[in-house]
Amino acid sequence: MLNGTSENIVMRLLLLLSITSLPMAAFILGEYANGFPLALATTSSSASSQDSSFVAAIITITEDAEQNTVFTPETTNISRGEEVFIGNNSSSPQSITSGTGPEDPLSGKLFDTGVIKSKGYAEFVTANLSPGSYPYYSSTNPSAKGLIFVQE
Repeated sequence: MLNGTSENIVMRLLLLLSITSLPMAAFILGEYANGFPLALATTSSSASSQDSSFVAAIITITEDAEQNTVFTPETTNISRGEEVFIGNNSSSPQSITSGTGPEDPLSGKLFDTGVIKSKGYAEFVTANLSPGSYPYYSSTNPSAKGLIFVQE
């Protein structure tokens, strides 16, 4: 039985599948099958099902064999204005925070999901980002790093 949070995730996935092409749907199902269990999801986001942005990328936060936090994919390509969905499948709270690390003067200034509980999710829209490369890290584990590449 799904709780309200899980139902929200399932509804967003079904909506996404109904408006995307088959290759994108296969990519999304692969991400969920390999990394993010929908039935266990809890939310750290207040995203509404009325949201008009398009979920175009999924980043999964997991742990590798040595228990290091990793972002999958490490580099995400997205168009300006599209939405990024982040699923935390690691065993600890994580974030996606813009910048190269806590000492970066721009740390968290461009985007910051805030802390995402284990098995939780967050979303953000790239409307305020100009085309270019944006490094990010986890504020709870600064050695975990990734890159978002925004195109027009």
